Amino acid sequence: MVNEMLRRDVIRLIGLGGAGAMVLPGAALSQSKTPFRMDETNAIHFMAGHFIPRFLTKPIDWEFKQFATSGQGRVSAFVRGAVDGIMTSWTYLVQIAFNDLPGTCLAGMAGGGSRLLVPNGSAIKSIEDLQGKRVGVVEFSFQDIQFIYACKLKGIDAFKDLTRVNLSSPAGVVAGMTTARVDACAIFEPYGSILMIEQGAKMISNLGADSFGISNGGLYVHNDFIKKYPELTQDIVNATVKATEFILTDKNAWIGRVQQFTGQTDAVAKLAVENCTPSLDIPIDTIRKISTAMYDFGVHNRDVAAGIDKFIDYSFLEKATGKTKQQLGYTA
Repeated sequence: MVNEMLRRDVIRLIGLGGAGAMVLPGAALSQSKTPFRMDETNAIHFMAGHFIPRFLTKPIDWEFKQFATSGQGRVSAFVRGAVDGIMTSWTYLVQIAFNDLPGTCLAGMAGGGSRLLVPNGSAIKSIEDLQGKRVGVVEFSFQDIQFIYACKLKGIDAFKDLTRVNLSSPAGVVAGMTTARVDACAIFEPYGSILMIEQGAKMISNLGADSFGISNGGLYVHNDFIKKYPELTQDIVNATVKATEFILTDKNAWIGRVQQFTGQTDAVAKLAVENCTPSLDIPIDTIRKISTAMYDFGVHNRDVAAGIDKFIDYSFLEKATGKTKQQLGYTA
């Protein structure tokens, strides 16, 4: 199983050079183009981002770059100017706010995509049954934060009533489940669906319904780009809206892109897509709750929930959708 995953990772890495070229920009681009470097992710719930170039209408020279598989690595590349935009979870918007970094959320993107799994044949049926068990996580990843918060809502202390085993990476979590090192795991797609298809793992929670809700991440653009190129920024948000609508109406294109980019089987790709619900909304109350949770769990030494709105700009999304920011998730 682990060797098969490594094989697929090699296939994916070999194909990265041409991955962006498979999605063709719109015909309205001129010879003089402004570069825009977007960090590329293989997370299925952010896969709408792969289709954004198809819907651009302004002269933008879109380039996908990949620096890391973690949100931490993406934020690092973003801050040092290696990319102009990133797609990652709300926990990293909180990090941007906590460190007062030069990034702004312009649209929601991801929904769903998380799973809390137990091995085939396990007697564990619910989060409550995890007391005293070992749960594999990528420590303080979004799925881990979801899991800790879900436990809290069930009256369980995830730091005392069970053992969170940091397996460092999604591949490590898969290996931990495969070798029975852990009794359950919190993971994102496509790794959750890999475990379900190839190991018969069972899902006991999608984590969203038991924690902060289904929305879990968005599109963040560097402030320098927004300030210098407001019209191009608007075009990127417009294209993000169209790309999200596209994958929701053409699931086959979404599934095909998952297979093309991740090297997963048709069965894994379909199951992963079924577990994702892309959302353009920026639910500020959800993000505030995540900020407070990160403070409560010791990830940060202060809560930035009260100031998170300074790192969100609804105006581009309002223009792209014709909705008010209140309809898009804002509350005072």
